[in-house]
Amino acid sequence: MTPKDMLTNPSFCPIPWTGLMYNVDGTVKNCIRSDFKQPLGNLKNGPIESILLGEENLSRQEKIINKLPVPSCHTCKDLEGDKKGLNIISDRVFYIRELKSVSPDTYTKSNFNLKTIDVRWSNLCNQSCVYCSPEFSSQWASELNSYPTAPTLDQRLEFKKYIFDNAHNLKHVYLAGGEPMLMKENMELLDQLNPEVNLRINTNLSKIDTKIFNRVCEFKNVHWTVSVESMEDEYNYIRYGGDWDNFLDNLEKIQRLDHKISFNMLHFLLNYRSIFGCVDFLKDLGFHNNSFVIGALLSPDYLNIRHLPETVLQSVKEILSDRINEKPGYLLEESYKNMLTYIQTASDKNLKESFERLEIMDNRRNLDSSKIFKDLYKLKT
Repeated sequence: MTPKDMLTNPSFCPIPWTGLMYNVDGTVKNCIRSDFKQPLGNLKNGPIESILLGEENLSRQEKIINKLPVPSCHTCKDLEGDKKGLNIISDRVFYIRELKSVSPDTYTKSNFNLKTIDVRWSNLCNQSCVYCSPEFSSQWASELNSYPTAPTLDQRLEFKKYIFDNAHNLKHVYLAGGEPMLMKENMELLDQLNPEVNLRINTNLSKIDTKIFNRVCEFKNVHWTVSVESMEDEYNYIRYGGDWDNFLDNLEKIQRLDHKISFNMLHFLLNYRSIFGCVDFLKDLGFHNNSFVIGALLSPDYLNIRHLPETVLQSVKEILSDRINEKPGYLLEESYKNMLTYIQTASDKNLKESFERLEIMDNRRNLDSSKIFKDLYKLKT
């Protein structure tokens, strides 16, 4: 595949040849965006090499080579729509840029050369955000008494050896979780990496007094992707186990580093208006419009913003339209456009169930969401 082929092929993504995402239950996917219902395989059923060169991944390679859509990659295509160029929000486009130095000769069927990883060694996390699950949060697992079933120790060790044997060749490493600042395996991984590697860390930024944080600070190409989408009491409720004041202290500390910082924000039922105040607050702290990546929350469904009445959604559409008309540019404007497109798509509504599910969670956590999200509760009938 030539560089021209790669840039002109609307289906091209380097990940089926160069990357993997691993989750604690053994699931292996191309990346976090690819459909969980269509994984490449599971370590419980065979070694990682057989998964990466298995029928499912080779089928995806073949589709891309023939410029055909890959069904499991619909999330990126939905984000891209009919937009052109490389300045759009899409993991496909992100990895095209991130792995631009990989030889075009790599992209032939039945070839694989690991260059990027997203490995969730465990679900260890000190928060249980309202939209998360036991799969990605040990706090959620404990709360619901529901624990992911991991591959055997031997299977995990074999996978770890594969990752570490290839670590020196990695060009991009995405540390997420769970909370990556708490996973001891990440400390081991960092010691194996080329110091020139690009590190992207998706963190709740609650723990920066760890050896992992100190080790990360020794790398020069670090991109902090900070999860936040609300402030103060809303923050403490949504990111249960987190503390807004502690978050601000830690954000100030990483601002002093010579690292890139972005914000990974989700737009959903609880912050349907307040997310805009959070964006403005962070901009006032000096963050650029290119620091914001905002997307609609797709799961769990009961928190989906599209359950709001049309009159309320119309008011959100007006806010988004006004902000888009201000032409903020960069990823912020792209985010606003994606948010607007999403809420304009018709869907079934069941706000009654949303309140019922919030009540169940409130009772379990001894909280009262009605005292925090007062505007939302005015819609309860």
